[in-house]
Amino acid sequence: MRIALIDTAKALFGFGLIALLLAMPGCAVRKVTHVHTPGQTIPALDANLGELVTKINAWSGAIHTMTATVDLEPTAGSVYTGVIKEYHDVKGFILLQRPSTLRMVGQAPVVRTNIFDMVSSGEEFRLYIPTKEKFIIGKTSFQHPAKNALENLRPQHILQALVVPPINEDQETTYREKLDNRTEAKRFYVVTVVEPHTDRHVSLLRKVWFDRTDLELARVQFYDADGTCTEDVEYGGYQDFSGIHYPTRINLNRPEDDYEVTLTIKKATFNQPIAPEKFDLKKPDGVELIDLSAEKQGETPVGK
Repeated sequence: MRIALIDTAKALFGFGLIALLLAMPGCAVRKVTHVHTPGQTIPALDANLGELVTKINAWSGAIHTMTATVDLEPTAGSVYTGVIKEYHDVKGFILLQRPSTLRMVGQAPVVRTNIFDMVSSGEEFRLYIPTKEKFIIGKTSFQHPAKNALENLRPQHILQALVVPPINEDQETTYREKLDNRTEAKRFYVVTVVEPHTDRHVSLLRKVWFDRTDLELARVQFYDADGTCTEDVEYGGYQDFSGIHYPTRINLNRPEDDYEVTLTIKKATFNQPIAPEKFDLKKPDGVELIDLSAEKQGETPVGK
């Protein structure tokens, strides 16, 4: 009986010592997890339609030029299938000049040879794919899904994701919605932008999402004349770059063009001059030229 009492006392002392150690800060407990009770949410911020439109225009208007180094994360079954899918460390370089000029280069890991090089001057674009020995030119408005989805890459897709178009209040009408995702405890404001027509109909142009926890721009969806969502862009990881508040993670999805890519910005410089020759992309000798403008008109594309 005495032995049993001694053992019981030792056990109680051991449990008490463990409890004391767990209660001590620092050495015994290395991680503290705060558990939120079900239904607990961060208070949502309020903004009216005018304030949200002002935020869109200010966010867009603050950027005149951009020079950035980015990581490209390919998505299986997308534009990078069979090309960028093979790589695990794709670097990208972006040059942007408002209103509509952009150049973007993607490089393979280790050897850093170019996977693609594309440039847009607004109405026209050029895309060079060294691995396919193709040089593609055409109008930025031309849409024609290719068998190799990499050929669907367009600089303007990247451009409108990097710099969200401002609201043109002379030609566009907006309205605001509140959306709550109760499952994930997320709340959003959605500014829908439409273009009115004289026949009392409207065309849906884009939807701009704001996260109500901080009123950061979280998502933009672009639509075509038929109401199909052609581009879905999500933003996150905002940082300050010498006075420019900008996301460091941009996920771009083009479902109709069969590609999706995430750009993680590693370094960025805004509103510094960029030499015009930086946007000059010439066709290398011996590379096949594909003129999509000629193809649209029913002509035979230019060959090698």
